[in-house]
Amino acid sequence: MNRQGPDDTTEPTLSPLRPVALALCALSAAMVVLSLVSDGNAFSDSWWLAAFVLWLLLWGTLRSMTRGIAERPVAGLDERERGLRDRVSFIGYQCAVGAGMAVVLLMVAFQDEPAVIERMPALLTTLMLTSSALPSILLGLSGARVENAESYPDE
Repeated sequence: MNRQGPDDTTEPTLSPLRPVALALCALSAAMVVLSLVSDGNAFSDSWWLAAFVLWLLLWGTLRSMTRGIAERPVAGLDERERGLRDRVSFIGYQCAVGAGMAVVLLMVAFQDEPAVIERMPALLTTLMLTSSALPSILLGLSGARVENAESYPDE
């Protein structure tokens, strides 16, 4: 006997957040590699600059798609949404601190090698941008239902 009803609403709907979040992760990794292999300062490398512009566009898109949780006033969030927002914000903060420390340690370890030191600003920029985008990336990858922020009035 088949117990399935005619209503198959239990299938998950594919969210456009996940592909954008994954693309942003891949582009961040590519930017780290480009900043490390560039000849001299990556800010003058056309590949890194093109990746940077594309990164900003993807991040802006993802940020606007996750505004429902990321920017809604606390009073407009339920307990699960508030916990999710707090958790991803904390992870982003911890990654920013770790990334900054990693760059400082690299600079100390390679202080006598100007070619390596010259690459650090682009590496630091890439890691800090990725850390600042990490909450939006995690919201996009979580599959959490994210409503539009405009549908909730400020409280």
